[in-house]
Amino acid sequence: MSHTTRVEPTRTAILLALGLMLLSAQIAPAAGVREIHPNLIGGEVLGRGFAVTANYERFLSNHFGLGAGFMMIGYSGGVVGVVPLYASYLSGNNHSLYLGAGACFVSEGGSVEDYEDTWVLQGSIGYHFQSSSGFFVRPIFTLNQETGQGEFLIWPGVTIGGSF
Repeated sequence: MSHTTRVEPTRTAILLALGLMLLSAQIAPAAGVREIHPNLIGGEVLGRGFAVTANYERFLSNHFGLGAGFMMIGYSGGVVGVVPLYASYLSGNNHSLYLGAGACFVSEGGSVEDYEDTWVLQGSIGYHFQSSSGFFVRPIFTLNQETGQGEFLIWPGVTIGGSF
């Protein structure tokens, strides 16, 4: 009988330990996709850059990131340069509501003396999908308001890229 009582607590302890291990694996939060792949590089059509921009974004956590884009176009009358700077908030993990706020620097001119610089305030809302392998797509609508002006423009856009 004493042999049976010694085996029973050991069996119970093993079953309890296995149960706690299984439960703790489900309780422990999994790392978010942007904690694994915090650097996003992509191309944006329309959106914050008004035409086509190359963008880089660094996520400081799974939900908050900082980004910038760049575009330069030459035409017969000169050059236009666009640099959007923004902060991002994502509410979820793979599928998420996207919110962004920032400003876009627009510079246009034909010669060094003839440049006209403008800041455009921007707020964006949209959807963000980011796969566990790193691919992401983000369709957005951006509200643009030139500083010092009362008029605004709502502009659609989409960013597609990869993350690492």
